Amino acid sequence: MASTSATDSPEEESTNVPEVTQAETRVAVSRLRAKNTAPGPDGVPGPALVLALKELEPHLRGLFTACLEQGQFPSVWKEGRLVLLRKEGRPADSPSAYRSIVLLDEAGKLFERIIADRLVSHLCRERPDLDDNQFGFRRGRSTIDAITRVRAWRRRQYPGVGWCWRCP
Repeated sequence: MASTSATDSPEEESTNVPEVTQAETRVAVSRLRAKNTAPGPDGVPGPALVLALKELEPHLRGLFTACLEQGQFPSVWKEGRLVLLRKEGRPADSPSAYRSIVLLDEAGKLFERIIADRLVSHLCRERPDLDDNQFGFRRGRSTIDAITRVRAWRRRQYPGVGWCWRCP
């Protein structure tokens, strides 16, 4: 287990950060394998990272662990390449004719997946005092569940009253 101590900085409290495991990396990479997206600013496509994983994995795990220990997310992984995609049937000179997407580096996406998986796992395992209406970062809860709950509340509060989302 990797850790930092309180002696590193008098203002910081001691934290224990588990090292990024091979299993965590493999789970995150399996999601990359399923997607064939355009590469980010570094030009490395996801499939290339997957192919190089055998050699890169120990280095990536070390890098990810160091980032977690230091509480840092490398700024280069925050940079993206903006791409505008034209929507069909709209005039080319209209801003609404384009949808913007930002292409990010695959290494940063991998790190984000590991962090997200740890958050979800922690919330499921530790069961912190979360409100029952909290849906984000909770397994088994989705946007549809939140909408269903709001609709059920509305039916209880206003029985017999119809509902129209687009009505004034």
